[in-house]
Amino acid sequence: MSELLIPNVGPIQPKDVGAETPLRKGADGGAFEKALRDISSSKPAAPAPAQPAGSTAPLKFSAHALNRIKDRSIAMSDDLKGKLEKAVDTAAQKGSKESLILSDDAAFIVSVKNKTVITVLDRNQMNGNVFTNIDSTVVI
Repeated sequence: MSELLIPNVGPIQPKDVGAETPLRKGADGGAFEKALRDISSSKPAAPAPAQPAGSTAPLKFSAHALNRIKDRSIAMSDDLKGKLEKAVDTAAQKGSKESLILSDDAAFIVSVKNKTVITVLDRNQMNGNVFTNIDSTVVI
């Protein structure tokens, strides 16, 4: 009965793993074969250097966050921005990815990995809200 389902199937012949088998050349005239050999013979790329903990990369604001700051008249002083940057660095050291940072007057949702403020809410909008997709909260 199995012959009817899978006709003409025989045992798989073992191949010499170390022997190079020619690839079938297609319309590209062997360019694929050359690219495959180049990839397999090249060394792996060195990993990008990691940023040190507490790096001083500047905090960025998404266009959405900038619009919310403007629309909601949230005062962004240099002191507040410095506190935000420090809070993001602290969250990064703890392994956070998305953080809620609470100040006296506003709430900031921040992508810690990208050091980017995603959105901002003022004190009135914080009440009654549920913050989702965050893994940490920092109070500044």
